[in-house]
Amino acid sequence: MNKILSVLYFFWAFNLNAQNQLPIANGSFEEIDVETNTFTYWSNIQINGGQANYSIETENLISGSTKAQKSEIISLGTNGWHVKTQSDYLFQVQAGETYTVRFWAKVSGSNSATMKVVFQASDAPGSYQGNDKTITQQWQQYTHSFTVSDNADLNKLNFWYMESGVTYYLDEVEVVIGNSITFNQSITYQTVDGFGAGIKRRTEHLYALDNSLRNQIENLAFSDLEANMIRFFVYHDLEDPNDNNNPFILNNSALDWTRYDSDPSSYRTRYVAEALNNAFNLSTNGFNHVIGNCNSAPAWLKTNGSHNNGGTLISGQEDEYSEFLIAFLNGMQSRYGINVTAISPTNEPDYQVSYESMNTTPSQLASILINLDNRLNTENLSNVAIISPENFRVNSNNTNTSAVNYINSMFNNSNVINATDIVATHTYQSSISSTDWSLLKSASLQKPIWVTEAGNLHSPDFNMADASYHIERIMDGFNYGGLTAYMFHLFYEQHEYENEVNPGENYGSSALVLWDSNLDIILPKRYYAFKHFANLIKIGYKRIHVNSFGSDLKTLAFKSPDDSKIVVQLFSENSLSDFDLEVPFGTTSVEHYVTSNSGNENFSIISTENLDLQENFISMNINALSMHSMVFSIDTSLSSSSEFTHEDKISTILFPNPVKSMLELHFPKSQNREISIYQYNGSRVYKDIYPSSKNLSIDLSFLPAGLYILESLTNQGQKTFKFIIEN
Repeated sequence: MNKILSVLYFFWAFNLNAQNQLPIANGSFEEIDVETNTFTYWSNIQINGGQANYSIETENLISGSTKAQKSEIISLGTNGWHVKTQSDYLFQVQAGETYTVRFWAKVSGSNSATMKVVFQASDAPGSYQGNDKTITQQWQQYTHSFTVSDNADLNKLNFWYMESGVTYYLDEVEVVIGNSITFNQSITYQTVDGFGAGIKRRTEHLYALDNSLRNQIENLAFSDLEANMIRFFVYHDLEDPNDNNNPFILNNSALDWTRYDSDPSSYRTRYVAEALNNAFNLSTNGFNHVIGNCNSAPAWLKTNGSHNNGGTLISGQEDEYSEFLIAFLNGMQSRYGINVTAISPTNEPDYQVSYESMNTTPSQLASILINLDNRLNTENLSNVAIISPENFRVNSNNTNTSAVNYINSMFNNSNVINATDIVATHTYQSSISSTDWSLLKSASLQKPIWVTEAGNLHSPDFNMADASYHIERIMDGFNYGGLTAYMFHLFYEQHEYENEVNPGENYGSSALVLWDSNLDIILPKRYYAFKHFANLIKIGYKRIHVNSFGSDLKTLAFKSPDDSKIVVQLFSENSLSDFDLEVPFGTTSVEHYVTSNSGNENFSIISTENLDLQENFISMNINALSMHSMVFSIDTSLSSSSEFTHEDKISTILFPNPVKSMLELHFPKSQNREISIYQYNGSRVYKDIYPSSKNLSIDLSFLPAGLYILESLTNQGQKTFKFIIEN
């Protein structure tokens, strides 16, 4: 059995509540000391001028919890750390051993605030371990891993509150031995809408190539890469000039579809309809989302009289603009058989550029969205989703920029909330913190959140450092921002080398599939990294909860709608060795994909023949800048999970699993036994002693949904089982 679980089960079985054992008792903050009305084994400190109001929070908690520590910080005290929550549970550590602290936290009264996690032993000088965590407004799990230098028996865990005027919430604290990754598939988050890219601005370049080369590029983009989302232009000159002066009676003969047609004799042709239909025909699983994005309204509708250089919609012209967008939707279907599923009336309204653009304010955009929503309903196009605002960046301190600020401003109006189906953003800001993502999630009011355009623009590189731009945004966006879809800037484009452009001109690329001036096809590492998501994570998959360690490793996990697949994804900029990944119960096989800077690792399959899937964990090592995906195939018909071996493994039965209320147990022998049930973090939630019997029934209706450990203790030893309670 894996070292980590062997140690933890030993402690759980024989002395969970004793001092000096791990994991920390009462890590879930559930048990109350009736004399002090505080959590058992925890103290709240305010000394040397520090002031705080401490209480127990019972609302808006994480799944499965009924209580959390609430700390309203009034002042920090002389040294700035005299308000804290500390564990009074003393425990041992061994020199050279690695330990991981995991906890859940959030704040109110500020967008984010610092909490310092401190691990220290009074009997070991120099044992101080401190780590600052930036806590956001959303419940999130935080981790800190470290290795101790000396044996110590009197260790304590402290949480220092580092900012006044902020209320901190703390829950589900645990310290475990080693570096492990576990997940709880009963705790689910957002549902995946998909992955994809755009074909904006590059279709005419692709269709200038030889048919054979073009076919190869399109096969790589749409067949080999199993994307299900595509985005393209609503061209400004579709209706230019005005068809007539009535925004409710369209003159179809006045519309110019040259951009969408395949007419090599016209310099304005863009082959868009042909490119889209080729994408659809080549697609492995089909395109669920076809997005029309309008960079700019026609010039006659704009304040600057031009489709370029910003400007915005002339006030009072919302009806005409909606007519223009409706004409696009209807024409794409009637002329080319293309059903556009979503429409976006702006593109980066917060970012000034010289090409097609509108610098529309949140209040102006609100009017556009309300009008467009009403018009879609009137025209029997309510099935077309409205996407907005597609800002240049996720978040900014400047109130006139970023998706967060636009959404916060627009969503003051309930009509805009109703009109907006999907919150969309781009990710071109240089760095995006977990706080930035969390603020977008909060502002979006639980609507689907899509990154509709992303790219390391004009990148000269094809390596994993370039690919990490997308990997980190995808993983952080899903983990912290409620992201449900992610799209690259472009499916394809020509890569230009520095020696091929004039000094000062842009070169490089940001697309998934490239070709160069020698007509060689290039698949950069970002292409293979994206396959980890587009090929493995399908529409309808749900993100599930992951317990990880430290800050170097990014982790993300999903399960399929039928529970037959669990996909765990790992990425680190640094090499990591000797950590453990949980094997989900019921695993029948596992596929291991890797992409790295090695020329031989391009979404490549790594042999898993030597893995023992009967073990609880598999040991892993990953190189720096490598992306790993583990795809576990699950037999959902299995009814029990046991952690013990030999003949009892097949003769003890626990069912049903998952269970809703009544859990049945059948043992091979009639014996007196003590039954305990623990939450997966080690907190005991049930204990009873049963007389000699082979069959037991336990009513679990009092417990919340989640993953649990059942322990059966007899005079011959202990056995443990994993099981799931579902709603």
